[in-house]
Amino acid sequence: MKHRFKPVIIILIIMVIVSGCQNTSQQQEGKREGLDADQSVESYLSFKDFDGQLVILQDKPQNIVVLNDQVLHSFYQVGGKAVGITNAFTIDPPEEAIDVPKVGFMHEVNIEKVLELKPDLVIGQRFTHGDLRKIFKEANIPFANLNTQSIEDMRQNTLLMGKITGNEKKAENLIKEMDSEINQVIDQIPEEKEMPTYAIVTVMGDAVFVEQSSTIAVDIANQLKLRNVTESLDGEIMAGYIPFSMEEMVKIDPDYLFILSHTTNEEAEQMVESNYKSNPAWNSLSAVSNDHIYFLPKDKFVMAPGVDVVDSYKYMADLVYSSQSN
Repeated sequence: MKHRFKPVIIILIIMVIVSGCQNTSQQQEGKREGLDADQSVESYLSFKDFDGQLVILQDKPQNIVVLNDQVLHSFYQVGGKAVGITNAFTIDPPEEAIDVPKVGFMHEVNIEKVLELKPDLVIGQRFTHGDLRKIFKEANIPFANLNTQSIEDMRQNTLLMGKITGNEKKAENLIKEMDSEINQVIDQIPEEKEMPTYAIVTVMGDAVFVEQSSTIAVDIANQLKLRNVTESLDGEIMAGYIPFSMEEMVKIDPDYLFILSHTTNEEAEQMVESNYKSNPAWNSLSAVSNDHIYFLPKDKFVMAPGVDVVDSYKYMADLVYSSQSN
């Protein structure tokens, strides 16, 4: 199965991360905005999705199909229940959704199966599902493309899922609790005269990048009082990602090196073993010589697991600041 989908891994992940560049504020509710003149009855909810398209729900949706792996956790955390989801690709589904009917993979949706479920709302992933908008429009099915690349994206998606499910207050309380717990983690970090530096290396199939700007992992590290030294690097920027360069990595020499894989940690470890461990330049890195190189779990740092992202903060804080005290 792994080899079957390997050719599409890089394309899929690039589509996912590029989609995160849009302004998160487009997800804010815009009730009554843009309603047609012949709509005399107020809708249940209207909002703009990540494509800037107005989504109008005349009634509270009952049959929701979630094609977006990233948003699924937030949807269930606020009390949602889907009638259809995709097979796990980037992150495992919530336990409550394991037996929900599958409609293909996020990058390969079976439209016939989706339509058989008679959805009154489909939640997709921006850019990945852009071509599906016309199909659902013709079928008169409301369709919303969303994305989660940053912590703020995840926060806004959770609030939106609360509005869609009629559990807005629950969503607000979950976010308040999440923010409070994150602040508790940050408050426990000792004040440093100089912020420890870091770099995040991301493995996407056979390609390797460094994360230069806002992603889940970068947002967490920055809030944990670490400094991303890759910000000084030049390169062809792709939604905050630039190609990995050993020469540049040696120049910036981060204190901590985090490695993320969009497939499995085993493949990332094999990539490092095969391509870098015998390289004197790699072994000269401070992070390597000081044993400050860590493989981060993708279910905590590649995609945000909704409000459970608090565990991701705790995980990284423990790696960095526990190692400093030893």
